[in-house]
Amino acid sequence: MTTESSDTAPVPGDESAARAVPASGEERVPMVEVIEHLLANLDTATLPLEVPGVQAARDDRDRLVTQVRHHLLPRLRQVAAPVIVVVGGSTGAGKSTIVNSVVEKEITTAGVLRPTTREPILVVHPKDADLLEGHPVADIARVSPEEVVPRGMALLDAPDLDSVHAANRGLADELVELADLWVFVTTGSRYGDAVPWARLHAARERGVSLAVILNRVDPAALSTVRRDLFERLETQGFGSVPFFVIADVGPHEGVLPAARIREFTQWLTVLGAKSQSRSIIARTVRGAWPALREDVQRVAAAVEDQRRHHLSLRNQVRAATTASAEQVQTDLDGGGAAVGAPTTAWLAGASSGGILAPLVAPPANLVESWRYRRAVTARRAAIASLREVSMNAARTLIAEACQRAESAIRAGAAHSASGAQLTALVSPEEAAAARTERLEVLFAEWNEVVAELCATLTFAADDAGLDEAAKVALVEVAATGLDGAERAVARLLTDRGTAVVRRLRNDLSTWAKVATEGEADVFLTALSTLGVDDGAARSLRLRASELKGYQ
Repeated sequence: MTTESSDTAPVPGDESAARAVPASGEERVPMVEVIEHLLANLDTATLPLEVPGVQAARDDRDRLVTQVRHHLLPRLRQVAAPVIVVVGGSTGAGKSTIVNSVVEKEITTAGVLRPTTREPILVVHPKDADLLEGHPVADIARVSPEEVVPRGMALLDAPDLDSVHAANRGLADELVELADLWVFVTTGSRYGDAVPWARLHAARERGVSLAVILNRVDPAALSTVRRDLFERLETQGFGSVPFFVIADVGPHEGVLPAARIREFTQWLTVLGAKSQSRSIIARTVRGAWPALREDVQRVAAAVEDQRRHHLSLRNQVRAATTASAEQVQTDLDGGGAAVGAPTTAWLAGASSGGILAPLVAPPANLVESWRYRRAVTARRAAIASLREVSMNAARTLIAEACQRAESAIRAGAAHSASGAQLTALVSPEEAAAARTERLEVLFAEWNEVVAELCATLTFAADDAGLDEAAKVALVEVAATGLDGAERAVARLLTDRGTAVVRRLRNDLSTWAKVATEGEADVFLTALSTLGVDDGAARSLRLRASELKGYQ
């Protein structure tokens, strides 16, 4: 039977570990602050965007948070706490029986019903129990004080690594992350299983100290099985870990005979000595630095990838509106809003003898002048109606440009998972509501400018019988690009009126361009709510550089 190896021996002169782990009672060293800052950075380093490889990065981050919060920080803050010895392994390996045998009583269920370990049990000497107060392991395991447990250590019976219940498997993995020492229990028929070996390698990468128990071995096959397992351990780099063999005692109930478990129990007693406990913790914490730094750098790279995708999405969303925004500006500058219904209404009213004919040419004689004056009320109403038709056409032109911009945003975003994620946050109804509000503001402000500029205009001729409201309406119609209305403004309001029309049309087209570009706003607001922090990667890289000084 192999007993304890140099892997668990005290580590004299371990200066770098001493720098990372303060002696009990001393003020915490800067390393603790670095790890606390690292945890704060990890908590805020969300990976919300669905980009290639993000799930693996999220798993890395979550595992790293678990390691730092539940393992490294507690170890650094409270070196005097007992060593956490997690007894884990495959289903039916006899973990619970071994724990019960160490404490010489049945405190955790053992039997043929699987899984037997549904609630993790942490057994600890009563005088060490208070030291576990506030320790993360106490939040997920039931603490059971037992006098027989060696001082300086706590023994935890973990759920099966290969449990049929996903929650149990996840809890078993989390407990391995909490361990200072992981005792891998296997049997002569299960030691080749892949899952425990994968966890052995993962635990070693985390800097967790290891031991192996080969349990329930048929005495007839003891030599062969022990040799084969030891060769496997040697081949995979675990040849120096403490290795114990417990022969099969056949059908039985309760704890194992003391002789069967004695060497393992004696080893635990030695391990529980304060000096030995601290060396194990120091080795565990120090051994975690290289992998920890690599993990932090890997998460920082993933966070930086999020920042770049976030920036790319912002630029993509803004760029998607450009074509529609520029087109609506061109259309309005060219009189596009007057095409169709406004032009038809104008031609119907301004043709010879029509109600709007006086706007284009003065009366030819007294009879015609008299007829113009009789139709003043109807003419003013016709101009108001024409204004309504023209404004509706302008609104429709701009709204359609905005709708095209929204469609372009959605179409462009559909090519990536993160883009689809973004557009799913903004419903068509939400985009339409924002658009309606934006256009209402546009035309309200434009109408104010129209009123201000028209107040500066006076009629050069008053033969059309227009009042102030009709004057404003005529200028607005002309500003939308209706050619006949522009000629009417030039005749009735001279060059000053023409200049005002030109100014108003330029304002309308420019503001329409901005309103169309504004289709991006609701998407950019949604993007900002995802919580991508521009400085998160930089902070994590800083933490990684600080960790380098403690290796």
